Amino acid sequence: MSEDLAFWNKIAGKYAALFNAHDTENLYDFYADDAALVLEPGHALQKNEEMKAGIKQYFADLAPVLTVDVQHAYRAGDVALMIVNYTLSTTADGVTSKKEGVATDVAIRDANGEWRYGIDNHYGTELTA
Repeated sequence: MSEDLAFWNKIAGKYAALFNAHDTENLYDFYADDAALVLEPGHALQKNEEMKAGIKQYFADLAPVLTVDVQHAYRAGDVALMIVNYTLSTTADGVTSKKEGVATDVAIRDANGEWRYGIDNHYGTELTA
């Protein structure tokens, strides 16, 4: 059975709020120290300054807007798997694009009891060809 979805939607909602504010610094800090960001199926970037710079550039280039809705969450101690419906809108050269999907994200509770994103995978179970 899924965990309390209201709680996990607050966690995902905090991520989305930072994302939509294009708040690179605080979004970067919302990732766990050893987090991974899946850039495309089969390719993840570890949390480092390159990741932060990439997020900042992404915000500048595409002015993204994200909505999230956690559908399922499963917790084992300090780790939780979230299955998240999302919509992502981006705008480049005056043209807006919209993508909808189901993300598989992993949250990790840190030593201070705060939940942070450990794996950010908006591709979900999408695989490379």
